[in-house]
Amino acid sequence: MQTRSAEKRKEKRIAYLCEVQCEGASVGRLNTRINDLSLSGVFIDSMTCFPVGSILKLRFRLQETEIAASAEVRYCMPQIGMGVKFLDLTEEARHIIKAVVEQKLKA
Repeated sequence: MQTRSAEKRKEKRIAYLCEVQCEGASVGRLNTRINDLSLSGVFIDSMTCFPVGSILKLRFRLQETEIAASAEVRYCMPQIGMGVKFLDLTEEARHIIKAVVEQKLKA
């Protein structure tokens, strides 16, 4: 029996829209938006996908705080977007993301 991708996730994921700036060493800069959010990563809406394995610098705002983190592209859906995994969230960023996710799940 196959397990669906959503069932394999360890962290709770919520629909959450916000602007994000993505930047990579050899892949340039992309201003787009986050579609969903979890403590482990985000899905980024984008017609352009960075190659799987690319390391990106992300900047986005949650609860009036700018979150800056590195993330690895884990999968791409051409002309839809890409899933990325956070690599180095600060404790403050983890706390803010956790609060936003839990608040949305209670609503």
